[in-house]
Amino acid sequence: MKSIYLIFILYFVCHLKLSDCLSTMAIDLGSEFMKVAIVKPGVPMEIAMDKESQRKTQTVVSIRDGERLFGNPALATSVKFPHKAFQYIPTIVGKKLSHPIVKLYQERFPFHKLKEDEETGQLIFTHDEAGDFSAEEILAMLLENARETAETFAGQEMKGAVITVPPFFSQAERRAVMRAANMIGLNVLQLMNDNTAVALNYGIFRRKYFNATAQYYVLYDMGSTSCIATVVSYQVVKSNEAGFMEDVP
Repeated sequence: MKSIYLIFILYFVCHLKLSDCLSTMAIDLGSEFMKVAIVKPGVPMEIAMDKESQRKTQTVVSIRDGERLFGNPALATSVKFPHKAFQYIPTIVGKKLSHPIVKLYQERFPFHKLKEDEETGQLIFTHDEAGDFSAEEILAMLLENARETAETFAGQEMKGAVITVPPFFSQAERRAVMRAANMIGLNVLQLMNDNTAVALNYGIFRRKYFNATAQYYVLYDMGSTSCIATVVSYQVVKSNEAGFMEDVP
């Protein structure tokens, strides 16, 4: 997974009010791992380390004997008690039970009992101890863990977040991510396509090399569940800023 958090920070520092950006975080939500970055007064950007001093955490949550674990401890639980650990949730959130990806998920994790809520259509996991959980509720647990990681690392409350999503996410899947964030009271400043974040990051740090002629690049994102190729172009254009013309990349 890419370390693309710096561009998230640059993005909402440049586009949001300073009062909204005093303590914020960015979550790179991948299928297998997630990373968290923070920005606060005196800290322009820093990737937060989790409880195990790692800069990336497995997107796994386990529930056993009334205890909820994340990351490596949850992954260890999945070895002996696979039905008590939930993995790769971002790949199925917002999808129906009949979706091909969900069917593939059931083949890979046959020990999970999945059903569909009759009213909302959400995917529901049946846990033998704690009852039923929707895929969105499990995703909310992962987002809450990300916020706790950011707050512990920053030493203060995180008021908002920028969250990456794959560019192929449908509106249903994007709304599912938003609902999961709302469950834990997380103020989502922006849902941002991860390939857009990479392209913006590349452009900002190489802006001096661009001119009026468009330059084209191909960006490859090799993830654990998908590979995405993105074609982007950069050039300098004339823009009317504050009443006078300015060259803007």
